[in-house]
Amino acid sequence: MLRRNAIASLLAAGAWAKGIGSFFEGTHGASVLVDRKTRRLIAAHAPELAGGAAAPPGSTMKPLVLNALMERGRLRADQGFPCPGDLRLGGRNFACSHPPLGAPVTVRTAIAYSCNCFAAHYASRFRDGELARVLERWGLASRTGWFDEREGAGRVWDAPPELQALGEDGVLATPASLALAYCRLASRATPAVLAGMADAVAFGTAQRAQVAGLKVAGKTGSVRTPEGAYLAWFAGFTDAAVVTVLVQARSGGADAAPIAGRILEAHWKGRL
Repeated sequence: MLRRNAIASLLAAGAWAKGIGSFFEGTHGASVLVDRKTRRLIAAHAPELAGGAAAPPGSTMKPLVLNALMERGRLRADQGFPCPGDLRLGGRNFACSHPPLGAPVTVRTAIAYSCNCFAAHYASRFRDGELARVLERWGLASRTGWFDEREGAGRVWDAPPELQALGEDGVLATPASLALAYCRLASRATPAVLAGMADAVAFGTAQRAQVAGLKVAGKTGSVRTPEGAYLAWFAGFTDAAVVTVLVQARSGGADAAPIAGRILEAHWKGRL
């Protein structure tokens, strides 16, 4: 949590005086907007939360996890998996919410439609403790330096890789640390992962992040904390910027994605 006087001084300096909070329209949450090339912070909403609220990141982990599997040669872009629909892990229900797809799921469609069964199935190919190290290398447990010295960090620990790949166990992320991870993803994502994230916005789970005339790639996440709170995520990028949004709501697609779209549109049009 940032000190109150630090927040006041940052606001006075204009670091977040760009109206990004207006895009939340009264929804409680936080956001980070970062220049994709320089990784410079452009704007943030609720900086004390953006840099200090670590929460389960849900399905925003899927592109990171699947990209790592492809880099290691353990998953091919054309590898198909017939989604059974039903999935139970650790006594919890993670059944896929997407409709029957009529064909085996691939990396691209798994990301576009957020297929839990696909991600969990291939995550089992990680060795014990390996996925935790992968997520650390993405930067999910790192401080970004975008806020003051009291900035918090995410956390990564060993957990069943199937749950870790779904962002349900073994990882907590702040909006800032997730933005750092997606800056790195934007620079090295495989074509299949990039296509899946573009499809997610074009016709998949993240459609409400669309901006007419602008290419947006992204991934949604929807989780419920152990305390029972519902959290909704969006993480994604354009050619110029990376954005993450975390809100207290039930659906990444319905609640977080529209906010991200409004932020990215404002940046694209020079208002941020």
